[in-house]
Amino acid sequence: IHQADLQRKVFHLLGYNDGQIDERFGHLLEAFEFGAPPHGGVAPGIDRFVMLLAGETSIREVIPFPKNQAAQDLLFGAPSVVDDKQIRDLHIRIQTEKE
Repeated sequence: IHQADLQRKVFHLLGYNDGQIDERFGHLLEAFEFGAPPHGGVAPGIDRFVMLLAGETSIREVIPFPKNQAAQDLLFGAPSVVDDKQIRDLHIRIQTEKE
């Protein structure tokens, strides 16, 4: 999906309301306003080639939205907190050290 209105309809079908959609996926829908990704969702590895050409030792020096060393995406605020419903929907069990 590369159209914001179509993606919003899918989120509605999944049970999200507009507030939840904007809070959780607003950045994605906003990005669609600028058009689909030029690579169509298939990344050919050009960033690694550019890294080699630039003589860099880290790919983070040549990609536009790199994760930091703690694997956080500061632009999108990821990873983020998930609610109990999301955990149940994915059939994930959180195990504490005591278990």
